[in-house]
Amino acid sequence: MAALDDKISALQAEVASNTTVEKSALVLIQGFSARLDAAVAAAQAAGASPAQLQSLTDLSTALKSNDDELAAAVVANTPPTP
Repeated sequence: MAALDDKISALQAEVASNTTVEKSALVLIQGFSARLDAAVAAAQAAGASPAQLQSLTDLSTALKSNDDELAAAVVANTPPTP
């Protein structure tokens, strides 16, 4: 039974580690997206046209999509707190 307990403990540690990494990635992606949005807003305020900023806007949209996918994966794969 001790071997099974050890395996369960190792699996719990792995899940906790993965959850921490996934949440860290989510924070990182959200930070990129927020900074990019702020840069686009500042560029617009300085007179940049939407056409000039399109590639940055597209990148922001892609980051937000990744954010949503990662958030859904974290929720789907995080066991409920006992």
